[in-house]
Amino acid sequence: MNHSPRPRTASQHMIDRHLTAAAGFGAGIVNGLLGTGGGILLLFVLRRYADTRDAFASALLCILPLSALSVILHLHDGSLSLDLLRSDALPYLLGAVPGGLLGAYLLDRIKPSLLQLIFAALLLFSGWRMAFPS
Repeated sequence: MNHSPRPRTASQHMIDRHLTAAAGFGAGIVNGLLGTGGGILLLFVLRRYADTRDAFASALLCILPLSALSVILHLHDGSLSLDLLRSDALPYLLGAVPGGLLGAYLLDRIKPSLLQLIFAALLLFSGWRMAFPS
């Protein structure tokens, strides 16, 4: 679904550029520090300019290189090893790849309101688990 941008003044365009750059900077910090969460920050800003589906897809597009860069930097500084990647990450990837394909397929087939509800539920569940680990 295409989103028609509203006409913007020069000052609004400048503010938008600063806001998106700040969101990208924040997403990079959060993703590098925590290994997750950068896309959440991007979604808050992307929703100002795009519909729900486009915002989710755009956030994924931004997070992919950030995640790859984080892995490379953690490998370089020794906080992550290739052995750990093989033993711990590989089993997740075996399920994540087909799951990601299915999710991408479903993105255009699920109502935006349901996507937002699923996302909100995931955030609430994640927040609860982080605040009150079992």
